[in-house]
Amino acid sequence: MDEIWLQVLVALIAGGAGAGVVLALRRRSPGGDVPEEPAGPAEVVPSDVRPRPEPDGWEPHVQHCEQAVLRAGRAVEAVSSLRARNLLQTVVRRMDAELPSLRVFAELGRGLGGTPRDVEIARRVRAELTAAEHRFAETTAEVLDLVEDPDPQRAQQLRDRFPLVKPLSTVLPEPVSQS
Repeated sequence: MDEIWLQVLVALIAGGAGAGVVLALRRRSPGGDVPEEPAGPAEVVPSDVRPRPEPDGWEPHVQHCEQAVLRAGRAVEAVSSLRARNLLQTVVRRMDAELPSLRVFAELGRGLGGTPRDVEIARRVRAELTAAEHRFAETTAEVLDLVEDPDPQRAQQLRDRFPLVKPLSTVLPEPVSQS
């Protein structure tokens, strides 16, 4: 048994010596000079991280709705009953499916100018985003209640309230292209 530990010790010493030689050779350039160190640390930007646009008056509405969906989703994942979890997940999925519509409203709001027509459209869009934000918060609160006391009938009633976001055509009754 002592022979094994002796061999391990010799291998560790040999490995350490070899690593030291490799490091010493790497530091030396072919001419015998030590290469210059870089001026500063290189900035590393992960490729999968997209820069977020600057916050504006439209984005917080969407973010609050996204947070409501996340809260509801996390709570539903904690439900131990598979049947209740599946029932509530349908509600969370429906909420999540409506987020792209909210992003469209926010993008529309960002693109509007200062003409009287654009100001009126912006007012309508902001009112719908505010109302949708409220509806998402209410739905999340009800999902959280159902997590504590799953009731299939209440969950079905909650599902029947969808969609939470009005269609764009109802917010803008006449075509936007008209003057």
